[in-house]
Amino acid sequence: PDESRNFNKKLGQAGVKYLEAPVQGSHPEVAAGSLVIMVGSDEDPHLSPAWPVLEALGDNPRHMGKVGEAAAIKLAFNQLVASLMVGFATSLGLLERNNADVEKFMELLRESKLYAPTFDKKLPRMLDRDFTNPNFPTKHLLKDIQLFQIEAKSAGLDPSMLAGLEAVIAKTCKEGLDDTDYSAVYSGVNPEQ
Repeated sequence: PDESRNFNKKLGQAGVKYLEAPVQGSHPEVAAGSLVIMVGSDEDPHLSPAWPVLEALGDNPRHMGKVGEAAAIKLAFNQLVASLMVGFATSLGLLERNNADVEKFMELLRESKLYAPTFDKKLPRMLDRDFTNPNFPTKHLLKDIQLFQIEAKSAGLDPSMLAGLEAVIAKTCKEGLDDTDYSAVYSGVNPEQ
């Protein structure tokens, strides 16, 4: 967020208008034109010449506030992705190590308020340990967790809980899975025996 604000300030001094447009989604969403686009702009972004391009990429670009706010929202999303995935991988690892029925667990999870659709999306990759053809590489998840911690500390938050997440994701990257799908954190949590 701060980088985006600084960039906006420098461009503004040069007479250039800037808007930020981080996205949530990956290759499938790009192909479908359904990226979730979060727009940060100090002026009405609907008046920007970039707006029609944003509408072509995503079905409903959303103005999140001033420059920096959309970047903060995107970073908050990616922190949740990391937290959800490492938490799910840890639960799945415990099931595997105890020979518990994963499908019975998933049936209960799907009925609970704890369920997130990404669990079903990433489950086959984890069970098969096939992390090829990434939608979002593990190394980018590591970068985002590190950036989130910097931003959180700067904002006066205590991000110490994220040190464990960072350690698992970094371990996964060091195992040579940095360019694979971020569901590879399953191997970081639950190494093959």
